[in-house]
Amino acid sequence: MQDQTLWIYSLRVDGLTEADVAPWRSGLDAGEIARADRFMFPNSRIEFTAAHALARWALGEALGVDRRAFSFIPGAHGKPDAWLGDKPAPVSFNLTHTKGIVAVAVSTAPDLALGVDFEALDRNVDLKVADSYFGPREVAWLMACPDDDKPEGFLRLWTLKEAFIKATGKGLTQNLASFGFEVEVERIYFTEDIPDDPALWSFQQRLIDDRFLGAVGWRRPESGDLRPIWRAVAPDDLTTN
Repeated sequence: MQDQTLWIYSLRVDGLTEADVAPWRSGLDAGEIARADRFMFPNSRIEFTAAHALARWALGEALGVDRRAFSFIPGAHGKPDAWLGDKPAPVSFNLTHTKGIVAVAVSTAPDLALGVDFEALDRNVDLKVADSYFGPREVAWLMACPDDDKPEGFLRLWTLKEAFIKATGKGLTQNLASFGFEVEVERIYFTEDIPDDPALWSFQQRLIDDRFLGAVGWRRPESGDLRPIWRAVAPDDLTTN
């Protein structure tokens, strides 16, 4: 029977140096290493290397294969699929990174619409742009939050919406006004522009280390729903396995 677990792995990178992540480069392919090296700033190189090393580690854990066995084929809007040899790997995944943390969501349910987003709570939030990203119901919810809670409320909406557009693979080409969220119950709703059933979608949010907000979203597989498990990964996990 297919494993019904959805793993969301996160790795703090705010204390890592380039020397710390250097051993992980051996698990990346030439294209990933070249992309990492193109970043101008060390923190960006660390973040990219850590995110891709974590994704390969998570995929290897899910399927019990060497992390170096995977190759990645970008989809129409850039969302990559994992391949083993000349075939798609029987796994779904999505990765994210933000200042201080990287994360990946992975499931052995293949062809799963799956998206994950993390944001730092100390990120600068401009509430004036809420109307540009959120629908009227979402803005009304946000404006009803106490003033001190509005920045976090903005990020709760933002991470949920990012998780959805990453799950669809359409990114910011998706009309952000065509869907919205009831934040307190982590539930999506659609306008008539999206011919989909919101009951088929599930979302979860978690506060990580009181510093980061994570959101994951997925369209339920035919065999039933998934059981999300959130796990913090230590740097040694990626070095020793």
